[in-house]
Amino acid sequence: MQASYIGKNREEMAKKRLAEGTDSQYFSAEQARRLRPLFRFLNERDKDILFLFFVSRKKQKDVQRILNRGQSALSYDVRRIRRRLKFISYLHSVFDIFVNFVTAEKEKLSTHPRFAHFTEQELGILTLMFYTSSFTLTAKIIKISQVKVRYVYNRCLRKMEDYAMWEPYEIFVVIRANLNIIRRTCKKRLYKPTIPIL
Repeated sequence: MQASYIGKNREEMAKKRLAEGTDSQYFSAEQARRLRPLFRFLNERDKDILFLFFVSRKKQKDVQRILNRGQSALSYDVRRIRRRLKFISYLHSVFDIFVNFVTAEKEKLSTHPRFAHFTEQELGILTLMFYTSSFTLTAKIIKISQVKVRYVYNRCLRKMEDYAMWEPYEIFVVIRANLNIIRRTCKKRLYKPTIPIL
């Protein structure tokens, strides 16, 4: 009895949110414009999928036909795109915390090196990981092994834990849980963009 009442109540609330336009799965033109900075992190195929589904409001069968994708592959792509945008949005929301953390640590390093918690190399690796979420790309940029980057990154997390730096610790734990999610490219020879994005 209780469960059916709760289920009915949730159904009514969902209908109300949908009627008010707060629970729509589609983007309005204004929302799409506001999210445009996030779209640059998507490859061409992902932009097409996003545009067709969430802006043009095409049906799944139409999107499958236009992009020549199977149903399961397309469903996976949509889940992955949502996850990437959610993660990038999270990074955007904590950007000030990240900048304050790095600035304060660099200040300590330059004025009182004995009291600094992190080395120049560690701060460089943390910064690159914030922007790339990739051990491989970070290692390539600073020209050290990926194993070394991973080791230094984990050491930095332990330091943050030891010094109770919980805000940056949370950021870098979330990054470690979402490795290689920020930028993903599709092979150019296999895919040609079909839709001009916004």
